[in-house]
Amino acid sequence: MCKKMSMYRSYLLKNDFWAKKNCTDDPVYIKHDNNGGIYATIIQNDQNKKGVEIMVDGDKFFFNNFDKLDFFLNKISHRQDNFVKILKRKNISQKLRKLDI
Repeated sequence: MCKKMSMYRSYLLKNDFWAKKNCTDDPVYIKHDNNGGIYATIIQNDQNKKGVEIMVDGDKFFFNNFDKLDFFLNKISHRQDNFVKILKRKNISQKLRKLDI
């Protein structure tokens, strides 16, 4: 594995991704939370593409720049955090409406 690929591996592991076992082709890393999963594949076989492919909600995104990858992952986590806050607020307001006051 070349140095850049091991840097991607270290980055993903540091950001709470875990490696999928028994992966024969490209290394796959997974991160799960309340809203689903984020799948990262380190692409190293293609001569034209070397980097990380992120799959979220069925959409694929390719990154060969750590800054753009970091920005994207932060944006996903903020979007998911906001979604969870909205669901919690909706559930609490429904429960409060049912109280006898």
